[in-house]
Amino acid sequence: MRRTRFLAVAALVATMSLVASPAMADPPGNNGTVKIDTREFDSHPNNEPHVGCDFQVDFYGYDQDPATTPADRTYFATVTFELQAPSGSGILLTDPNVFIGQDAAGGGTDLDATRHYNLQVELAAMGEAHPIQGYHVKLTVNAPGSIGADVKHKVFWVQDCGYSSDR
Repeated sequence: MRRTRFLAVAALVATMSLVASPAMADPPGNNGTVKIDTREFDSHPNNEPHVGCDFQVDFYGYDQDPATTPADRTYFATVTFELQAPSGSGILLTDPNVFIGQDAAGGGTDLDATRHYNLQVELAAMGEAHPIQGYHVKLTVNAPGSIGADVKHKVFWVQDCGYSSDR
């Protein structure tokens, strides 16, 4: 009798874990994440908080856009870079057009988008960098489609890369 109950409970737990797995991979809410990636660019979900002026932002685990055609898409993230203390304050760059809804949220390794940025010109206009750390920059990502807050933040250092007219 005990063995039968044990087997019944074990079967129920196994069945529930199979049913729950898709929901765990795509929970409701603000389930995306962003990572800063330095050269050599890769698709690993690691964060590199000290980059040069040439870097990329990787977007992982965002929900799928419900649009049926590309013209109807609405899941575009707005990316804003601004100086963070002790480097000063002020918006460096805003990018309102990063499509993040190509597929269902698949957890922390589900790469949805990658966007390359170079802040060399914007930072050169801001004055002197810290001699060791560079510029302290805050990334803010507003991502529609979330249940609840739709904002992600990341603060990182951009090394002083000097000014050049080549971007």
